Amino acid sequence: GSGGKGSPGGTGAVSPGGPSSTRNTDSTSSGTGETVTVPEPGRAAQLARQRAALATAREKRAREADPERSGLRRSVLAEAGVAVLLLAVTTVLTSTEPARTADAARASAEAPAAASPAQPVSVDIPFDTGGKDGAGRALVDLDPGRTGRNAVHIRLEHPDGTPLDAPEVKLSFTLPAKNLGPLPVESPRIDAGHWSATDVQLPMTGTWELSLTVRTSDIDQVTETRNVKIG
Repeated sequence: GSGGKGSPGGTGAVSPGGPSSTRNTDSTSSGTGETVTVPEPGRAAQLARQRAALATAREKRAREADPERSGLRRSVLAEAGVAVLLLAVTTVLTSTEPARTADAARASAEAPAAASPAQPVSVDIPFDTGGKDGAGRALVDLDPGRTGRNAVHIRLEHPDGTPLDAPEVKLSFTLPAKNLGPLPVESPRIDAGHWSATDVQLPMTGTWELSLTVRTSDIDQVTETRNVKIG
């Protein structure tokens, strides 16, 4: 027999002599009698995503093609790299600084103190032998006042400051901390109230004990001691 026709504006066509089937597109008639195919909703969404992806790719290529933007991007990346490097170096230095500071402090504490320049030593020693005209003062000068060779001057004075010419004056040095001495000093008389020695050897540093004996008569004498620092 003859096949059936679909109704005008229908959504499908019936195959002659067989079961009906549905196409993937809908057809609508335009005013001119032409049929316009409308995609399914899923297909339309896929096409929209493809168009968006193409537009994004075009924009990216345009940005990369811009030399100013490309240079700016490279500059930003370079600055970021430098900042990371500086941060790493600062972290290392910060972690090692306390150790360096401690080492410097320990080295400073262990370093020997700088020796101060030696200064001449002057000692003022009042004395009184107990006899007639036995009171006075002795001025002892030690120059340069350090280990090795020194010159010694001894001057005796009456209370009024005039020279006191004693019959005998003796001087010696002892270093108790080292059980050294006494080391006698040969000090010949230079003039009234003045005795001197030019080669007094003090071999070690430390606090020396200066011992001065003054005799003003055959039986009147006194010994006075003072500590002197020899550097």
